[in-house]
Amino acid sequence: MAYKRLKSGKNVSSEKAAELSLCAKEQLFEAVRGQFVETMKLPPEYTGISEEININGYLILRMGHDLNEYYEAVSGKDSFDCKMTEIGLMLKAIYEKAEPIIRKRDITFLSRFPAENIFVNIDREKFCYAVLDILLNAAENTAPGGRIRMSVQTTKKFVKVIIGDNGCGMDEETLARCTEPFFTASAGRRKKTGLGLTLAHHFLAESGGRMNIKSEKGKGTTAEMLLPIMAAGSMELSASATVPDILGGKLSPVYIMLSGLGK
Repeated sequence: MAYKRLKSGKNVSSEKAAELSLCAKEQLFEAVRGQFVETMKLPPEYTGISEEININGYLILRMGHDLNEYYEAVSGKDSFDCKMTEIGLMLKAIYEKAEPIIRKRDITFLSRFPAENIFVNIDREKFCYAVLDILLNAAENTAPGGRIRMSVQTTKKFVKVIIGDNGCGMDEETLARCTEPFFTASAGRRKKTGLGLTLAHHFLAESGGRMNIKSEKGKGTTAEMLLPIMAAGSMELSASATVPDILGGKLSPVYIMLSGLGK
């Protein structure tokens, strides 16, 4: 399968990686299409099984999304729909969707957002996916009773989005490799592409920022996303308050990615 060859990393050039990523995405979509059809045919008494199939199916579709994003990145075809965005509003929207789901897993989710308006020029959907992937990693590697904290700090030139947890943390070798394509050391049962942090790193670099990850085995992990601050000018705040549809209802990545953990 194309995905296995990609993950092996053996003799794969950038051009071939792009080709294999596209092929793997199509294979995944074909595999999951049948799952959804069969789910629709299940009688009501099999609701639990139906939900599990849908969660697995959606996770596979998410793998397809990551593979498509990776294909576009390595082939040089990725594009960014950048808009001036008030970072606090965007993060509050993500927090409001993710907090009850994380709390349901008996993990405390804390936040601290700036009182002032801080504007950045970003692709909102790609930013939301980057934040969600970091939250996913934090939730997946934090035991019940643990804590995840999301906060914002500013310097003269950058806004820093910080997501930290007191979970299992990473050793030095894992930390050094955590942004490599297709690398995953997660202990969770759900299959992952190992592309989430890779794509987050790429998004930040292309947006003029960077990502720093600090971790210590047994003590937790902290991810810092730095983005250049833009002058707000005369822009209306309401114009930057729209949240991408990926933060929508029950079948949104927020719900599926976090509620599906540990099942």
